[in-house]
Parts: sequence; C-alpha cells; structure tokens
Amino acid sequence: MPKPFEKLGEILGISPIKNSIGDSAFPFKAQSWEDVINSTKPLKEKNFHFMLSPKPAKFFNDMPWPPSSLEVRLDLTSEYVEGIRTGIDKKLLHRLKEGKFSIQATLNIRGLTAEEARLVIEDFIKRALHLGYSCVLIIHGRGLSSKGEPVLKTLVRDWLRRGPYRKYILAYASARPCDGGLGATYVLLSQRPLKG
Repeated sequence: MPKPFEKLGEILGISPIKNSIGDSAFPFKAQSWEDVINSTKPLKEKNFHFMLSPKPAKFFNDMPWPPSSLEVRLDLTSEYVEGIRTGIDKKLLHRLKEGKFSIQATLNIRGLTAEEARLVIEDFIKRALHLGYSCVLIIHGRGLSSKGEPVLKTLVRDWLRRGPYRKYILAYASARPCDGGLGATYVLLSQRPLKG
C-alpha cells in the first residue's frame, strides 16, 4: 500500500501514527454510536459541543407508513360546478354534494352534439318531473378532448341556470367519484315551479 505522506513525515521529523485496530493509537473500542459521542471532548478553541437528543424525532414516530389513502376534495378543483336557487337552504346543496339523495334516473349525453344534448336534456327533465322524480344524474363527461372549455359540461351548467325548466331546479352539483365525479352532475328537482 503506497504511503505518500511517510516521506513528508521524515522531512518534518514526525513519526507515523499506527492506525490499525487494537494499536495503542486507538485504545478505545466503541460498541455503539452513543459510545463514540460520549467519549468525545469538545474542541477547546472552538467551543463545540455535540449531544444526542433524548427523544427520537416526533416526525418519524407520527408518520404512518404506508401512508393512508389521500382524500381529494373535488369541490376545491376548478372543474367543480354547483348552484342553488336563491331562497333555498344551503344545507340542501350540502346534502346533494354528499350524495344523500337517491338517484332516480340517469342520462348519458356523452358523444352527442350540443343541439342534440340540449333536446335530450329538455325531454329528460320533462319526463323526470312528470314521473315525480326529485334527484337525477346527467353524465356529460369532463370535456378533456374539447378545444378550450368543455362543450357538454358547459352546456349542462348553462341549461340548468337559464333553460326552460330552470324554475323546477332547486340545486345542482358535480357528482361524487362513485357516480361519475367531475364528469357528471346531480340535479335536484322541485315538483312545482319556484318563483324568481
């Protein structure tokens, strides 16, 4: 094994330190890291001192592994839609968002043109009111392949706000993931037209 500093030691008059385990240069044999830390002495000129924390880091103790499932709140995303008629209790909208109402009919308009979708939605709501349904689901898709904003999703939202049956609509909200998520909308209906 080459010893490049041995010659320098001879020039400076310093004898080499033996560094093999068990030599007198290393009389202390550490069994653990704590033994090494406890056997050290602070540097006098720098006044350094190192001490182990008496407690393990809380971050690692409180962190479950593997992490539990991540809950994503759809109502905080930009794709989420909701609306409620003025004068209606907001608790009703909250219950609709949580899926507390039974879905009595479903309409899938994906793949239709805007005009076809408008006609189908009008007919669907008309029949739902005739049958006395209170909650329906319209599946329109998220419109991810549309250029710009989603065509059918925007049409459904605008139709619920301004369409001919708007007086029968109490509230609407994007569906829960199990019912289509941001690609579907719950619609809560009233059997009598509302004023305003």
